[in-house]
Amino acid sequence: MNAVNPAGEGLREPNEDHSVNTDPRLLGFARRMRRTPSPAEKLAWRLLRGHRLAGFRFRRQHPVAPYIADFYCAVARLVVELDGDTHVGQEENDRVRTLFLESRGLKVLRFWNAELFEDSDTVIENIYRECVRRIGSEPRFTGRITEWGQFTPPAGNSEPG
Repeated sequence: MNAVNPAGEGLREPNEDHSVNTDPRLLGFARRMRRTPSPAEKLAWRLLRGHRLAGFRFRRQHPVAPYIADFYCAVARLVVELDGDTHVGQEENDRVRTLFLESRGLKVLRFWNAELFEDSDTVIENIYRECVRRIGSEPRFTGRITEWGQFTPPAGNSEPG
């Protein structure tokens, strides 16, 4: 997760549903990051995009002021972070970001890039299981997982934010 301004100065707080209502600088930064993904982000996006993970919709480089989540699933309120070499020695910063996001009701899953490259099936399975676990406690999504494990969003406005 990247922060445009670590102190959060000049950035608006996210809406309750974590929809984008944020500083245009943060949005522009997120767009630029989408245009230049890391190899790990390219692989993860290939696996997550277009409802490919059992019907769950993910967004990439999604602003959650003052940060930008690598991947975000609104219905599960789940942030997925991929950590590469730049995160070595940044464990405290990652911990602070995780606590911030969790204080807003989001769950954060972190994976090392190497984990994704070496065993993408296990990484995707862990993401899937967390999505299912998170929506299981939401009454509005009761009965939305088919017998085959596929998520079927309700008709109309299926996802917050």
